[in-house]
Amino acid sequence: MDFCLFSLISPYYSPKPSQNNPGKLTVVVRMAQLNDIKGLAEVLIQSFHSPQQWFSWLQPVFKLGIYEDFRHRFKAPSPYYCCLVATVPLEVSSDTQESIIGTVEINLRPEFNSKSLYISNLAVSHGSRRRGVARHLLLKCEQIAREWGYQSLILHVLEDNHSAKNLYLNSGYQLQSRQITWQSWLFKSPQRLLLQKKIDSSDSTKKNVK
Repeated sequence: MDFCLFSLISPYYSPKPSQNNPGKLTVVVRMAQLNDIKGLAEVLIQSFHSPQQWFSWLQPVFKLGIYEDFRHRFKAPSPYYCCLVATVPLEVSSDTQESIIGTVEINLRPEFNSKSLYISNLAVSHGSRRRGVARHLLLKCEQIAREWGYQSLILHVLEDNHSAKNLYLNSGYQLQSRQITWQSWLFKSPQRLLLQKKIDSSDSTKKNVK
């Protein structure tokens, strides 16, 4: 499931960055594990469901759906799928246990070009935004694409999600098409933009990184 598609029905929630943002974080990006699901669900629910939205009372239901969706995918993974998490090393964190501050998924979607991997559900916790976390996750996706032997990465972004759109364009992604969906027509929501980035994988062969 592409959880960010819920934003087609309601406005994208992007809180203003803190004026006391201390700068970039030291981030570790690794493969997600089964015991990470609770933290993954929390980051995604923060990113794509505003507590101020009229249906905020449904957040526990959304969170349970996200939890079960991840649990199913982790227990029956496809050959070309992985979920990544970004964490802050305990040695540079004031926390007593590792906390997940970001996530992204990368997989092969049959509806797209077989030479492209699809990026979805890129999310960063509110307190860690604009500190380089999303770029770390995108760079890891590029590394995985090279190791699997794929030639490009593709993703969707809503046209009014300016912070995410700028991130992708500044990271080398280019606009491929604009997509009008029934949600955007019915709810007068913003269009989805399909972006692509070419990956040089000439020296790599497809392999599973798990």
